Amino acid sequence: MVIALLCITGCNDVQQKKAFYRAVKGKDTAFLSIASYEKRFYGSYEVCYGSRAMKDSGAVEGLISGDTLRGKFRYISYGGSKTISPIIFLRSRDKLIQGQGVVTSYMGIAYFMPEYPIEFNSKGFVFDSVSESIENHKEDK
Repeated sequence: MVIALLCITGCNDVQQKKAFYRAVKGKDTAFLSIASYEKRFYGSYEVCYGSRAMKDSGAVEGLISGDTLRGKFRYISYGGSKTISPIIFLRSRDKLIQGQGVVTSYMGIAYFMPEYPIEFNSKGFVFDSVSESIENHKEDK
């Protein structure tokens, strides 16, 4: 019986992949730390504006479909209000390209409008893979 329990718990070990990313666009810098398991991802996302005095910081979570990560960004904006926004990334080699699309809301839930294309270009952040977490970058202030 003990052997059976060890086998069952050993077989349930979760193989998560963790990755850290950083993007710079003009004076703005974004940090993304995500863990993925099968077809899901979750993690931390922080956007620092200008001198880093203002930032949006929170959690991301969502689904992975092929090379696309689509989900929600739950954060407290630099204005102090809690916000949930849709977020989407396209994985391209060791980069993540943030998608831009038309966002609307229905009953307080924001989402990308399906009738408008999501564009993956340099208008959004282009994240490069880095070896350090968000917490390590906070010391750079």
